[in-house]
Amino acid sequence: MMYAQELAKLYQRKEKKKIEILCEGIIKRQKELDKFFEEYLELFDEQMSAEEDQNAPIWKAYKARYKEWQKLNADLKTAKYYLGMI
Repeated sequence: MMYAQELAKLYQRKEKKKIEILCEGIIKRQKELDKFFEEYLELFDEQMSAEEDQNAPIWKAYKARYKEWQKLNADLKTAKYYLGMI
């Protein structure tokens, strides 16, 4: 989901409560991804360590989720910034 655009709209309209709700949703999704990483690494850590090719399917799945986590983290920082400005 594209949180950045939604956050910008909410900030322009000074809708603090909606930003807080969106922030909670971002945190919830990040926690889900954290659980995914724990389980994924528990299952595939040895295979990932042995796999030198970073383009292997096992690494692609991990990197896709990590990229999503990074985007969520950036959106969370933006949301917290906006909350501090309202």
